[in-house]
Amino acid sequence: MVCLDSNMPDPFEIIVGTYEQYLLGYKVNNIVNEYKMERTFATRSHLNSVRSIASNKHYLASGGADDSVYLYDMRYRVESGRLIHHNNTVNCVTFSPEASHLFTCSNDGTIAAIRCGNWQIEKHWQKPHKGLAVNTLAIHPTGKIALSTGADGILRTWNLVKGRQAYATNLAPRLKLDAANVTVLKWSPNGEKYLLAVNQRIDIYSVELAGIDSEIKLDSKIICVEFLRDDLIAVGLENGQIKFYDLETSVPTVEAIAHDIRVKCMAFKDDLLVTASSSGEIKLWRYSRHKLDMLQSVNCGARITCLSLAMPCANLVRDTEVKSEEELEEKEKRKFRLRQEVIVEQEGDWEVTPIEDSQKDKKKKKKKRRSMEDSESNPPARKKNKAILKKKKREDDAGEIPTKRSKLWTVEDTNNNNSNEKRKETDESENLPLKKMKSSEKSSKVNVMRKLKKKLRQLEESDDVPPKKKKKKTVAEESGAILKKKKKKQ
Repeated sequence: MVCLDSNMPDPFEIIVGTYEQYLLGYKVNNIVNEYKMERTFATRSHLNSVRSIASNKHYLASGGADDSVYLYDMRYRVESGRLIHHNNTVNCVTFSPEASHLFTCSNDGTIAAIRCGNWQIEKHWQKPHKGLAVNTLAIHPTGKIALSTGADGILRTWNLVKGRQAYATNLAPRLKLDAANVTVLKWSPNGEKYLLAVNQRIDIYSVELAGIDSEIKLDSKIICVEFLRDDLIAVGLENGQIKFYDLETSVPTVEAIAHDIRVKCMAFKDDLLVTASSSGEIKLWRYSRHKLDMLQSVNCGARITCLSLAMPCANLVRDTEVKSEEELEEKEKRKFRLRQEVIVEQEGDWEVTPIEDSQKDKKKKKKKRRSMEDSESNPPARKKNKAILKKKKREDDAGEIPTKRSKLWTVEDTNNNNSNEKRKETDESENLPLKKMKSSEKSSKVNVMRKLKKKLRQLEESDDVPPKKKKKKTVAEESGAILKKKKKKQ
């Protein structure tokens, strides 16, 4: 956040959210021990009242009653995005200590963890408090643990490393009906203690004891609480007072009337305390051991709801503006030179070849290579004598015979169901390639085929062949034949 030295503190910025949907920024400058507050920006992004503000490094986030979270980049004073993962009022927005994640909780009963930079949701607990509203969320200084309170009256401890709940403490037996309305939840700077504040009571818990370390009761309703040191807190009350308590003795050290109306929110850095009231007043205080001195005050003219401190990042904007024109010109020249270095030329020619022609040449070369490889793998056949070619024709003719023979076997075996196995064996033996057969086997098969052909011719010529059926004569033909016979007799 902001690192201020006791001698000469650096300037910082106060950012407040209002019921009128505004985000306002005020820069605090120290000029010869005189503090001044000047307005730096005013924006109205939200469509409803702003409920929570958080800032870390150059990030600024605000959640409101319009169910959305707005993100800002403080380096360039620009709105960088909007998150709409909640369906109801966003009650609390807070960053992890190293600004690696943004955590949000809402009345819709969910808690979300968003990675800073790309703003992607990494974890979204849908019903952390039994589906009821989540009031507030506080992250441990180590960033490994978080606490949350909700309308179910239970204080839940979350393990952020594993992303799941670690403990649950029922507040109803101690706080009764107020357990569902706990909106103030703070960690001490060293992370050894945390406090819950509701109505007129503050309970300080010890992590080592795993229970309540001390209790503080007040006369007025507690609105906000802030840790100044590990053992010192400042409490803002509804009657406009601020009270400082030493946690070791639970005794107030300083009391002061800060505002006419309730102290809505406060923030502390080194020895400077910033308070804001619902009337719109923003006051800057210096706290000493037994004294509270007001340094400066401003009225923003709106009802303030939340407050946060941020380090101004105007220096980064100035650095971008201060860049000289000469540097920009040099960069452009470098870029232009880099683009000119890439040149495509043919070997021996100075003319640039188009891409399509070069691709066609490559394809032609590939085809030539493939044809050469095929010719090497398959050399051209030598010319053979006519006698060898005749032998090949004879072998081919002989090779066609077994196919005809197989057809004959199928015709004769249709009537015999038991001869199927024999037929398969003969077909397999006959369908073997002729190259593997010996010359003696080939000649024997040719003789067998000749004998079969002779038998077929004999059967056709014999009388066993059934006579051809005579065609039936028509009625006209029969009547004509009868008339002819009668004429002959006459």
